[in-house]
Amino acid sequence: MGEARARCQTRSRSLHEPLHGTASTVRGWVLLEEPGPWGVDALRDSRLDADVSTRLHEICRRLRLRVVLIRRVRRQGQGSGQRHCFLARTGLGEGWVEQAVLDGPADVFDLDLEGLARGDRPGLQPVPDPLYFVCTHGRHDPCCAEQGRPVAEALSKHFPEQTWEVSHIGGDRFAGNLLALPHGFYFGRVPSDDAVPLAEAYARGELDTRYLRGRTAYGFATQAAECLLRQETEICGVDELPLISSRREGDEVEATFTAPDGGHYRVRLRSVPSHPERRLTCHADQPSVPSEHRLVELHHERG
Repeated sequence: MGEARARCQTRSRSLHEPLHGTASTVRGWVLLEEPGPWGVDALRDSRLDADVSTRLHEICRRLRLRVVLIRRVRRQGQGSGQRHCFLARTGLGEGWVEQAVLDGPADVFDLDLEGLARGDRPGLQPVPDPLYFVCTHGRHDPCCAEQGRPVAEALSKHFPEQTWEVSHIGGDRFAGNLLALPHGFYFGRVPSDDAVPLAEAYARGELDTRYLRGRTAYGFATQAAECLLRQETEICGVDELPLISSRREGDEVEATFTAPDGGHYRVRLRSVPSHPERRLTCHADQPSVPSEHRLVELHHERG
C-alpha cells in the first residue's frame, strides 16, 4: 500500500511516533449533545440549526473555549428533544465539570459561557464522577471511527452514564483517542482491551502512562515534560507532580514539578523536527513535519 493510501494511524505507529506532548491545549470546554450524524466539520455539518451552530462557533472562538459535539455510543437520533451539555474547566488548578439538560440546542446561550472563559463555575449541576469522551468522528478522519468505536463500545458497557462519543478533538493519527475529565488528560492509541482498565485506574486517581498524550491545561512541551517525568519515575497519581513553573529558551523548555517527597523535579527537554515528512491525517493534502520533545535532563532535588 502506498504512503498516500496508508491510514495516518498506521503511519504514525510504524514510525514509533511518541505520544507525549500531543494533546490539544484547552482550558475551557463546551460539550453539547447532538445525536444525529456529524459531517467533516461536526458543528457546521450536523442537524443543528445553522444560526445556532454559527453563533456558538463565533462565541466560543472569541472566548477561547473549545466546543465539541457529543452523543451516546451507537445511539443516533433525529436531533430533536432535550440535550445534555457539559461545561468543563481543565485549568492549572483542579478541574471541574458541570452539566445541564437543555430543552433544545439554542438554550446553550443561556449558560454562562463568559464565566466559563474566566474560570468561574456556572452554577449548574456538578458532575462528581469521571467522564470519558472517545473520538469516533469518522467523517473527519476514518482512523477515528475505526480505532475509536471499539474503545467507546468497551467503555460504554462498563460506564454507560459516563461514556460519550465526541467529535474531533485533535491528533487523528493517535486514534483511538480518549479525553478524561475533569482533569483533561488525553490518551492515544488506546486499544479496546485496555480501555476499561485505563478508565478504572483514572477513577482511582491513577494514570496509565503507556497511552498518555498529555494534560490539556499545558502547552505541548510542558505536557511532554510531565509525561516523560512520569515514565522515568513511575509516578502515576493524577494529583501528584503539580506544575510549579515552565519556561522556554530557544528550542528548550524547562518545567519544574512538585515531588511527592516535598522537593521538586526539574525537567529539561528539547523540541526537534520529527522525520520523515509525512501526511499527518488521512485527508491531508500536503505532508508536514511535526515536533518531537526529547528529554535532555531530569534533576530531583529532595525535600
